[in-house]
Amino acid sequence: MEKDKKIVAVVGSRGIVKCAALTARLAELAPDQVVSGGAAGVDTLAAAWARAHGVALVELRPDYATHGPTAATHVRNAEIVRRASLVLVVWDGKSKGTLSTLKAARRLGRRCELLPLD
Repeated sequence: MEKDKKIVAVVGSRGIVKCAALTARLAELAPDQVVSGGAAGVDTLAAAWARAHGVALVELRPDYATHGPTAATHVRNAEIVRRASLVLVVWDGKSKGTLSTLKAARRLGRRCELLPLD
């Protein structure tokens, strides 16, 4: 984490295409940087919010060549969490990738906020 920067990770399910709670929370936090995974759904919402508000955006993509098809997303999810002090989670209750990220956040001692769906 960059010292003195408010870096917020945003993770969530790919099937979620709108979430008023996410945009409201990001506006409230006014982060210096948003870190996400660049996937469809919640990641796309976070990226759009960051661009619209002039907030630095880091999108970490899975490195399938290095980590293989099974581990790549888990390694990427842990890196997203590692870079932030707060993780905002928008979960449909089914996504295994989002659950993996929640577990990584707990393991790394990061604060998480589970936001409600619309």
